[in-house]
This record gives sequence, C-alpha cells and structure tokens, in this order.
Amino acid sequence: MSDRVLLIEDDDAMRASLTQTLELEDITVLQANGLAQARRSIRANFAGVVLSDIRMPLNDGFDVLARVQEVDTDLPVIFLTGEADVPMAVRALRDGAYDFLEKPCATDVLLKSLRRAMRHRQLVLQTRHLERRLESSDVAAVHFPGASPASTRLRADLRRVGDLTVNVHLHGAPGAGKRLAAHTVQVLSNVAPYIAVNCEDLDSADQLAVAKDATEGLLILKNVEAMSKDDLGIWQEKSRNLGGLRVISTGRTELARLPVVVTDTLTPSDPIEIYVPSLVHRAGDLPIIFEALLRQAARDLNTDMPSASQATLDAIQNADWSGNLPALRAFARRYVVGKPTVEEAAEPPGLVEQIEAFERQILLEALRRNDGKASQTAQDLKLARKTLYDRMARYDIKPKDLRPASKGQRH
Repeated sequence: MSDRVLLIEDDDAMRASLTQTLELEDITVLQANGLAQARRSIRANFAGVVLSDIRMPLNDGFDVLARVQEVDTDLPVIFLTGEADVPMAVRALRDGAYDFLEKPCATDVLLKSLRRAMRHRQLVLQTRHLERRLESSDVAAVHFPGASPASTRLRADLRRVGDLTVNVHLHGAPGAGKRLAAHTVQVLSNVAPYIAVNCEDLDSADQLAVAKDATEGLLILKNVEAMSKDDLGIWQEKSRNLGGLRVISTGRTELARLPVVVTDTLTPSDPIEIYVPSLVHRAGDLPIIFEALLRQAARDLNTDMPSASQATLDAIQNADWSGNLPALRAFARRYVVGKPTVEEAAEPPGLVEQIEAFERQILLEALRRNDGKASQTAQDLKLARKTLYDRMARYDIKPKDLRPASKGQRH
C-alpha cells in the first residue's frame, strides 16, 4: 500500500506547504479545503490516513472526525491545529482521533505520527482482506447472516449438502431466499458450469433444451410447481441424457405436496429437502439483514451508506415483512436514496412512510425538549451530530423553528 494522506486544511498557503512537505517524503496527498470537498475520499476502503485542521468554517475538525467515525472507525484521523488547548485535545482523543498535534509542528514529529498511523491502517486493511476471504469461503454465512435458530439451522443445512452429490429441493414462501439458497449450494458445491431454468417462464423445448447435451454439472430448476404436463413430458425426454447432472429444485411447497409426476420426474434419486424460512421466522436477525441490504444498495447506487437509527431498526424488527427479502431490499434502496418516488408518495402510507414518520416525530420531540439545541439532542439520542444533521435535512426539520421565541418575538 502506497503512503497516502487526505489533507483537510482551509488555509490555502498552509495546505500547499504541507502538501509539498509530505510529497517530498513520497507521500501521496489528496487535498481538500473542508469536509464538503473531502467527503468523497472518506471511504471505508480508503488506503491512507486523514490529516485535518480543527478550526475551519462551516464544518470544523470534529465534524470531519464524526463523519470518519460513521464511515470507518478504524480510519485514523490526526488533528493538526494552531489554536489548541487541553480540553480540545482531550475531547479529540476521547471522540476517536488517532493523534493531536499543535502548529507549528516539527516535520519529523508529524512524519512519525503519520507513519505510525499508516502502519495501523495497513494492518486494518490486511486483516479485513483476510476476513473477506474467510467469509467468501463460508458463503452461507454471507448470504444468510444472523444468530436466530432459523438462520443457524438453514446455514447448517446448506453447508451439509454443499459437498454432497445428491439432488436438493428447496422450499419456502415467495421471497424467502430460495434462489439465494440455490446459489449458495452451487458455490459450496464448487460445481461449474451450472444451468438455471425458471419454470414459470418456460418456452417449451427451447428452455429445457439447455440441458440436452449436459452430462455433468448442476441444474437449478426454479418454481417447479409451475411446470405444465407438456413441460414435464419434454423434461422426461431430456432427462434421459443428463448423466451425472445434479439437480437443485425450488418451489413453494415440500415435495410431498407436489404432483407425483413432478417428484418422480425431477428428483428420482430421493433428494434432500431444505426449508428456507421466511423473515417472520428470522425476526431477531432483521437488523443485521437490513444493514447488509443497506450496504449492498449503497454499493449498487455508488453512494455513502447511511446509518440506521435505533428507532428505524426497532420499527423494522416489529414490522410484518410478508413480502420477505424483496420488500426489505426495496425499503433498503429507498432508505439509501432518502425519498420515495412520486408514485409511492401518492399511494396510501406504507411501511417506509410509517417508519419515516415515526423517526421524524422522535426527532421533533427530542429537539423540542432541548429547545432546538442540536448538540444536546444528538447526545440524548446517542447520535453523531453529523447523523442528526443529515436526518434533520432529510425531514426538513429546522432547529431554529423549535427554539422558544424571544420576548421581542412574542405577540
């Protein structure tokens, strides 16, 4: 990892001088005159450290630190300021700053602090890389996180069949994650190539003919209960040529409730059945599932991952997710964007609107209790100030509107 520093300094001359000093030491410098300009570079995968002034207009160094803490608590922030005092230094280190240096600062002292922070950052990123590699080897834990009995049992079942050559039938409610479970088995099986056929969208022989010449590998048949008699006849003809092809079928019900002709035709080798539980059976895991979907949505939309308040997580955990993963995934994408579409806004209030209204009401009540003081409200709600400001902006809440009117304003 090349040495890299995100330098946040509003004084142009000072920023240029520090940049020159660091570049002479073969350190790559990303310059920013404040938090707004630095925001894009503050990422969880940023391979460097942050060096920031404290006294800056609009957003000070503590706002920078709060933002970094929201994104990645292991991203080192070093403060370099000319107007320091003991309480400020104590606060900085208490809030999570890596180091606190006073201007003027000797070059060797600055470099020593930066090098130490860079080594720390390098170790953090290397550890995360190893953890990701371990997680990828346990795809069941990645796809179905959580500590509930239902999630634990599902992961164990998927791992158990991963290395076996038997056929598998996955059943559960729509949206429970059967397709994801089938993909999990495929990854754990380390079988390639594999073929996926959606039986709800069959074009007679054309769709099923994809397996005509296959003699080994894995075939995923989705929604097998949707196969017609004609489709079954075609499948019976094609299945004679399958050889060692392993079949994973998915459906809403267990095999015993499917027509006998389907079970005899699709899975003649006495398959192992696995139930994929709905979210109602994984209610205790909803916060961690939601955060995983938030992270995925933020990546897909190429934006920052918002923090979910405890009130939001509580509301999610208490909601009826009859739509299962698709519904929760859609809500996560909307949560990242921050606003419903015009069409959704015109519809009767749904879960998202109810959660947002609930969160907005909590913010309003807390601000009123504190006479519109944002800092005290953030402390009461156990939120970073930046998070509180983002939420207030989302819901168009202005603290000044909640402050008691002065005598001169009263009528």
